[in-house]
Amino acid sequence: MQPAGPWRAGEDGGKLGSAVRPGCPRRLRLAPFAALAVAAFLPAGARAQRTTETLVDRVAVVVEGSSARDRSAQVVTLWDLFVSANIEIIRRAGPDAPLVPVDLDGIREAQSRAVEQLVALREAERLGRDQVSPSAVDEARDGLAARIGGHDALRAFLGDRSISLELLDATLQSEVIVDRFTRDSVRLPAAMNRIELEQQFAAGGHPFQGYVYADVAAEFEAWVQQQQYQEYRRLWLVDLRSRCRLIVRDVGTELVSGSVEAAP
Repeated sequence: MQPAGPWRAGEDGGKLGSAVRPGCPRRLRLAPFAALAVAAFLPAGARAQRTTETLVDRVAVVVEGSSARDRSAQVVTLWDLFVSANIEIIRRAGPDAPLVPVDLDGIREAQSRAVEQLVALREAERLGRDQVSPSAVDEARDGLAARIGGHDALRAFLGDRSISLELLDATLQSEVIVDRFTRDSVRLPAAMNRIELEQQFAAGGHPFQGYVYADVAAEFEAWVQQQQYQEYRRLWLVDLRSRCRLIVRDVGTELVSGSVEAAP
C-alpha cells in the first residue's frame, strides 16, 4: 500500500509507480483553468495554443528500491509540484497569495522538497508508519485557511488554480506523515549544559551577535537545538537516499520546452 500524497491515480485506476517509466510522458487532460495556470510556464507560441491543448504531465521525481528485487517506485509529476508550490505560496504570502504566481524557482523548490518527502515516505511505509488521522489533515488545512484569510478564501484560491480539495488534502496528508515520522526518527543528543552553551555563544557564528548571553539564553538554546535538528535530519535523509535509486528530471527543461500537444 502506498501512502496518499504526491502519487496520483493512473489512467487505469491504479497508482502511478512501477507502471510508469521515467521519461515517458503521461497525458493528463486538465480543466481550462489548470491549462491556463501551467501554460504560464510555456513560451508565447505554446500559450497561444491553449484553447486546444492537452498538457503533458511529465514525471518529475522517481524513487525506487536500489536492488533488482525491489523496483517498486513512487512518482511525483509536474502537476504535483505545481500544487506543492501553491501551498508554499499561501504559507509565505498569506492573504496576498492570489497575487503571487508560481514561477520556476517555486517549482524547483517544490521538487527539492518532493525528493526529501519521497525518501522519507518510502521508509515510513516500510516501517508501517505511513498513516495519519483525518483530524491531523483537517488541522493542516485549517492552518492554510488561517494564513490566507479563511476557508472561503482558500476555496477561491484553489478554484482559481484548478486544485481540488481532495488533492490538497492528499498533499497535506503526506506532509503530516513526513513531519511526524521525521521528528520521531531524528534523535538529538542530550541537551548541552549551561557551560557548553556559553562557550558556543562566545565562539560566535550565530544570529545573537552583540547581545549579552544572559539576555538571550533561552532563545540561543532554542536556536542551537534547531541547528542540531537540521543537521541530524540532513544526515538521516542522506542515509535514506543511499538505500534508494533516485531519478530527478530537470523541471526547467520540461516547463520551458513547450511540452504541449494538440488535443485530438
